[in-house]
Amino acid sequence: MFLQTRVDFTFCYSFLLICSSVLLMFGFFCIFFHDRILQVVYGSLGALLFCIFLAADTQLILAKHRYNLNPEEYIFGALILYLDFVNIFLYLLMIFGVER
Repeated sequence: MFLQTRVDFTFCYSFLLICSSVLLMFGFFCIFFHDRILQVVYGSLGALLFCIFLAADTQLILAKHRYNLNPEEYIFGALILYLDFVNIFLYLLMIFGVER
């Protein structure tokens, strides 16, 4: 089964850059005010952001939209997807990790 969407996520890279910058600033804020609730919020926002990155990068590899990768760049595309999955996993560990 092939999953499809009508929304083109490859156009939202500028939005994702701004959201990444805001997440970085929020991360600096969380360094100075360490709290479990802030850590859960930071992890949730990071996981959500990288899920959107995952959707945009998947569409970038599939070449169904305006922005796409050349067939010679599939190794780069695989690396992008791998890093998206690793970052999602790390943010999920931040959410569900138990502090002892």
